[in-house]
Amino acid sequence: MLESIRKHQKLLQWLLLLLIFPSFAFFGIESYMRNVGSDADLVKVAGNSITRQELDSAVKAKADLLQKQQGKVDSNLVNSVPFKQSVLSEIVQRRLLAYELKSLKLAVGNEALSKELMQIPEIRALYKDGQFDSQRYKQLLANNGMTVDQFEGGRRYDLLSRQALTTVLATGIGSRKVAEKISQAFEAEREIQAIRFAPADFLSKVSPTQKDLEAFYQANINAYQSIETVDVEFVLLSASVKEDGKLFSEKADLLANMAYEQPDSLKPVADRLKLTIQSVKGITRAGAKGLASDHPLNNPKLLTAVFSDDAIKNRKNIEAQEIGIGKIVVARVANHQPKVALSFEVVASDVKKQVGLRMAEEMAVQAGRTRFETLQKSPAEAAGFGPAKWVSRNKPADLTSIAMDAVMSVDVNKLPAVVAANANGGGVTIYRISKIQQPANSDAKVRAAQAQQIMQLSMQAEAAGYFESVRDRAGVKLINQVK
Repeated sequence: MLESIRKHQKLLQWLLLLLIFPSFAFFGIESYMRNVGSDADLVKVAGNSITRQELDSAVKAKADLLQKQQGKVDSNLVNSVPFKQSVLSEIVQRRLLAYELKSLKLAVGNEALSKELMQIPEIRALYKDGQFDSQRYKQLLANNGMTVDQFEGGRRYDLLSRQALTTVLATGIGSRKVAEKISQAFEAEREIQAIRFAPADFLSKVSPTQKDLEAFYQANINAYQSIETVDVEFVLLSASVKEDGKLFSEKADLLANMAYEQPDSLKPVADRLKLTIQSVKGITRAGAKGLASDHPLNNPKLLTAVFSDDAIKNRKNIEAQEIGIGKIVVARVANHQPKVALSFEVVASDVKKQVGLRMAEEMAVQAGRTRFETLQKSPAEAAGFGPAKWVSRNKPADLTSIAMDAVMSVDVNKLPAVVAANANGGGVTIYRISKIQQPANSDAKVRAAQAQQIMQLSMQAEAAGYFESVRDRAGVKLINQVK
């Protein structure tokens, strides 16, 4: 139900990402936060704190959402500082938008709200013979877990947000002439020939010594580590379809209390609640291979708990974890296999391969440099180059962005010319540019898409400046770092 409402929410979220997020990406959250304070507080927006507890709750909610969408989420990602920073940025963004709406003193009248609600088919269907069925309206919202005040308050907020954001958008419309000039630059074609110096062509010429191999192994020993694993025992309390909610709640409390009060074993609580002690070996921080994505030991929160320092060191029962509706788990680490360096003998073949590739890479680069220096003196020399082809930024063929930048940087008044760029997969590619031309016809669809992109970039730039001023006025300050 209310699929249309969800579509409205997605539109608003898109606008928020389009307008607000780029400034975070360009400047970084630390760039506008200052001061140090209570460890429980992370950021202050307009004098109001965003706490670690609020961030932790938001991180868990985001992890649960990602798990529902993707089936499995890497616990290392969820617990990483960059992931937490991104969630904190979202919270700050919402606070800033709320602050700005309040400062603008905007309001949504009943008439405007009614027009907004009439865009939703499920609500429009509640009108019959000119009369609105308010009882069915309330029931419709109740079925979606909302009251009338909550729903209409949310719609008013969305309208205010769109009104404010649309005003910002209107000031950032890109110039057609600018778009045309950029499209012409992307269409400009250059005729090129290429010659590549690839590491594979030099592998037969390298012969690393034992000293080379051992030196590489010692310098890269962190790359030659066994995978950290744990063996875990756990009990799972699941609510049955017919079970009374109060009874399940009592069992959950008993599970949590007994597991805490008798932390050295799961047997007492398993016997009391008639639960089976299950065990899984060889679990990594990414989860348990071969088990379903919804298995308890593939749950990000539980994985974080079993790989905590306390759980590994003390081997006590971990605090009861709710991993889903009507599912409570208590687990303990039975065994821990830490990372250890693999012996040189075990990884010798890979070490030899890696050292050989690096030596071949060095030889390829050196050969490419030598040839490039020669060609710079006589760029008309075409010996060894491949067949000629036309490339442009719109049609780059197999050129990387770095190679294309190099090709497009040459002085068109001094052709032929040569440029060099690092190649994908290693080595160097030399490009010989001999001619330039502007195509007779342009692709209307491509030009329209580029004009749209330019308009979006213009809007983002305008919005970034606007919301930077909002941050200054709201006095956003860093209190403590995310850990």
